[in-house]
Amino acid sequence: MLLIPAIAFKEGRAVGADGKPGREAPEDIAARLADAGITRLQLVDEDSLASGQPAALAALERIATRLDDVSVQVVTGVREEDDVQSHLDAGAHWLVLGHRAASAPHVLKDLCLEFPGHILVGMSVRDGRMIGDAHSKLPNHDLVHLAEHFQADGVHGVVYQDVDEAGAPAPLDAAQARTIAEAVSVDVIVASRIDSLAALEAASALASAGVVGAVVNGALHGMDFAAARKLIEDAG
Repeated sequence: MLLIPAIAFKEGRAVGADGKPGREAPEDIAARLADAGITRLQLVDEDSLASGQPAALAALERIATRLDDVSVQVVTGVREEDDVQSHLDAGAHWLVLGHRAASAPHVLKDLCLEFPGHILVGMSVRDGRMIGDAHSKLPNHDLVHLAEHFQADGVHGVVYQDVDEAGAPAPLDAAQARTIAEAVSVDVIVASRIDSLAALEAASALASAGVVGAVVNGALHGMDFAAARKLIEDAG
């Protein structure tokens, strides 16, 4: 199981614990994490999630140029083929696409066909349903059914995240994540509010269901990073 630290950023700067852009560049944080043995990172492009346009390319390219041994998955709001290609050209290994792509007819499937092995779908879940915009039918479907549908579309994996009413990460519903992981054969990564060793321990127990990684923010804002790595690696 992989420990996947997340670096959220706005306006080209990493977001601090207060939710505001700080002074530190994402590539400097990424370099520190790589020095500590991390091999996979998640970049959360908050500007793109708001606009639907690519905003992470410059930071992504700096990280990819500086860190040869680190794989990067980018959470983004894009859904156009040219934008996906631009991210891959800049050094992304995977794109985590949300409801903009998942709810549009054929978009997700077409992207999976065009970029096999590079598309992950983010499942942001509240009250047992995947959230979407006002016109989306996603909330009407059972989560397992949706995960199976995404698998049939050809996604490389699913990034499961519980969220609260404001859309911020909420505590992990481990039982729900386990049900999804056991229902599909593609990669399942959990990315709820995993900000403590206790929360990470609950996530690591999902390795037995096939969950391959846990995304954490706590590694950046106070979590005992060495202990977190040992806990997740011992999970298998």
